[in-house]
Amino acid sequence: MDILAVACASCLAVVFGAAALGKLRSRDAFSRFAQSVTTMDLLPAGWVRACAVLVAASEVAVLLLLLASPLAVPAGRVGFVLAAGLLLAFTAGAALMVVRGVRAVCRCFGASGSPMGRLHVLRNGVLTLIAAGGVLGSSGVAAVAPAYGAVAVAGGAVVGALVTRLEDLAALFRPSLPARPEPARD
Repeated sequence: MDILAVACASCLAVVFGAAALGKLRSRDAFSRFAQSVTTMDLLPAGWVRACAVLVAASEVAVLLLLLASPLAVPAGRVGFVLAAGLLLAFTAGAALMVVRGVRAVCRCFGASGSPMGRLHVLRNGVLTLIAAGGVLGSSGVAAVAPAYGAVAVAGGAVVGALVTRLEDLAALFRPSLPARPEPARD
C-alpha cells in the first residue's frame, strides 16, 4: 500500500466512521435517518428500512476494512471498492434529488438539518475520486516509511474531518441576508 492509499484510507475511515456513528448512536438517530431516506423519494416505501440498515452496515464494513488495510492489503482494496460503490450510489441519489427538486434533509452524518443539494453531489463525487485513488494506490505492496505514513494518516484524517463538517464550512462563506427592517410603530 502506498502513501496515497494510506491518506485515502484515513480520510474515508473518518468519513465513514462519522457517518455510521451519526446513524447508529441511538435508536432515535437511526429512525431519523430512515425517515430521511423516506423523504428522499428514491425508493419504494417497503424498501426504505432495509436500505437504511444496509447503508449503515455498509458504512461500518467500509470503516473496518479500511482500518484493517495496513495489516491486509486485500481488505483495504475491498474497503475502497465498497466505499466507491456506496459513494457512487450516494452521488447518483443526491444528483437525482437535485434534478427533481426534492428538498429532503441530509442525515449523512446524523444530525444535519440542511437539505440535500449540489454541495452534497460535489462532496460525494470528490469522495468517490478519493476511493478510486485508494484503489489505485493499494494495488502495490510498497511499504510506507513510518514518518510518511504518520503524515498521510494525519492529513487524511484532517481532510475527512473537514468533509464531515463541509455544510458548516460552506455556511461560513455564504453571503448573509440583510436583516429585515422593523415595521414602523405609531
